Amino acid sequence: MGQVLIRNLDDEVIAKLKRLAARESKSLEQKLREMAERESRRAEDEFWELARISREMTRGGAIDARAAIDEGREERERAILGDL
Repeated sequence: MGQVLIRNLDDEVIAKLKRLAARESKSLEQKLREMAERESRRAEDEFWELARISREMTRGGAIDARAAIDEGREERERAILGDL
């Protein structure tokens, strides 16, 4: 398995993450590992959902590529902004 080193992380962020991990009786390392795994799965799920939407939009007719691209971008922006 690989390792990741995160530099220049604000002390307050670290303290908040430690408190979050402690509330769940987990180490900071375990909590961060779970968060990274969850985020990577979410990103992959989002990709496959966009692929499904694209397939539905292009099924059985002429493809408006510009509209498909624009809609995908709009959905992605909404997803990103919704996480803030």
